[in-house]
Amino acid sequence: MLEELKITSLKKWREQRRSGIGGSDIAALMGVSPFANADDVYRSKVEGFDVTETEQMRIGKHIEPFIVREFKNLKPEFAIVNPKRLYKRDEIYLATPDRLLCIGDTAPHAILEIKNCEYWSREKRTMAAYQVQWYLFVLGLKFGYVCAMEKGWKLHTQPIVRDEELQERMKDTAQAFWEKIGEKVRGTEKV
Repeated sequence: MLEELKITSLKKWREQRRSGIGGSDIAALMGVSPFANADDVYRSKVEGFDVTETEQMRIGKHIEPFIVREFKNLKPEFAIVNPKRLYKRDEIYLATPDRLLCIGDTAPHAILEIKNCEYWSREKRTMAAYQVQWYLFVLGLKFGYVCAMEKGWKLHTQPIVRDEELQERMKDTAQAFWEKIGEKVRGTEKV
């Protein structure tokens, strides 16, 4: 069952993210994130650790609308929606996609993941692709795109097609991880 939780504040969103496994979490758990690993995910879920926002992250948020407009120039067939939602499937699988892509006034057709980076490296492409695969799984969609701005001027777009086998491995990894830490997150750990 898919739930939609409206994001009302940064504090509330951070609390909601602790209740399951999201896109950046799954990239870390699968070993493809250059920024985090399973220990970092554990600390974020159990101890409430949150990464301090860097200057690059802050500026990236401000540049995101520009990247979206550039993507729209490349793919005018899509209406682009900023969902401002956290989606939750089966109690622990979370998605906070940057944008949803629609054709006309219909339901979302695809995911759009936005990246701003100094270098669009293979490891960053892999991490972003895993995030999109996770969001496709959570939302039940079939395709998406990563749109990355490299060095502030070079735009990269990467189409992502749903990969059921990879998504099943991700789901199994998330489930096994959550079974280990779920009681600690809820504060019901048996002594």
